Parts: sequence; C-alpha cells; structure tokens
Amino acid sequence: MERKTRIPTQKRALEKYNRILKAAYKLFNEKGYYNTTTADISKEANVATGSVYAYFKDKKDIYIRVIENFNEKFDYPTRNFWEENKDKQLNNAEVVKGLFKIFIKMMIDFHDFSKTFNDEMEALTLLDKDIAMVREKYHKLTKERTKDIFKTLSLPFNSEEEEKIFFHYSFFIIDDLCHKALFDDEIKDMDLWIEKCVNMLYHLFQDCINYKEQVKG
Repeated sequence: MERKTRIPTQKRALEKYNRILKAAYKLFNEKGYYNTTTADISKEANVATGSVYAYFKDKKDIYIRVIENFNEKFDYPTRNFWEENKDKQLNNAEVVKGLFKIFIKMMIDFHDFSKTFNDEMEALTLLDKDIAMVREKYHKLTKERTKDIFKTLSLPFNSEEEEKIFFHYSFFIIDDLCHKALFDDEIKDMDLWIEKCVNMLYHLFQDCINYKEQVKG
C-alpha cells in the first residue's frame, strides 16, 4: 500500500516543509540530485528524516516540488513587471527598449542556480516522465500567462501566428542570455550582450506588432 503524506497547514508545519524545500534546493545546486540523499536534506534542514517522509514520498517527490517552486519564482515577477508598465508608450522605441533592458536584467538576477542544477534538470526531463510532465505543464502555463500579459498590454499582433512567433523567440533569446550570464566565464562585456539582445527583441517586436502608428524609432 502506498504511504500517505500530509499537506502542512499549521504555521510550524509549513515552516518545516519550506525549510526542507530550501535545504533540498541548496543541496541540489551544490551536490546535484544524484549525489544528494534524503538524509542529507533532513540534516541540512535540521529536521528528523521522519519529518521529511511525513510530507514527501521520496527524494524525487521533493525534487518535483523544488522544480515547481523554481518555476513559480519566475512567474510572479514577470507578471508584476508588465502589469506595472502596462500604461507605458509601447509604440515608442526608446520606451520599449528601456523596458526590455530592465526586464532582462531582472531575469538575469533571478537565475541564481548552478550549472549542475540546470544540466541535471534538463537531463532528468528527458529521463523521467514525471519530471517531464511537470516541466511541460509549466511551459504550457507560461504560454497561457504570457498571452494574458500580451492582452494586458493590448499588443496588436499582426496575427495569432506572429504572437506565437514573438513568444517563442523572445523566450528563447532571454533564457539563453540568462544562461550565458550565469555560466559563460568568457563573456567580457555583459552590457554589450544585453544591448544586442535588446536590439534583437525590439526588431522582432517591431516586426510582429501592427500599431496604427508604427513603432517610433
């Protein structure tokens, strides 16, 4: 019979639960998923091993919740940023470029994980169907929430297909730059990389958007 775990509701239980996840995230970054045991996590969190198993089935269950938290960490700042800037003149080139630059720097700051964590997450996505499902669910949710952001900003895309194209390439370009900033020690001028990224995003934006007054630049 499958062992049941409980969902924490009381303040003390929630604190313990979050401490376990924080400890797991730290160790998965430092040692990697495969080199971390449940005993390591309980020790780092300063809780009994039995407490870990009260909330999680096993190490993979902990990892999945860590990944869910990891994904959510990027969602709210993104929505809040664009919500706060929804009244800006998005048909003005300097305004758009300025917002892209601030947003990219914010995303770089939020990428605080190790190369070990990143590489293992990508490998586990290929090797484990449960982890793959979590990643796929998040990707779909990201697309839905990004579409909501586009609506909030009242962006007049040329077509639904071009909206998809803008999402795909802007997500890829920004994510790739964040990884370069985090993992590539050979980059000598990050400001230049950000500037070129902003220019690419702006030209893509300009090409996919159809304001009655064309984007001013």
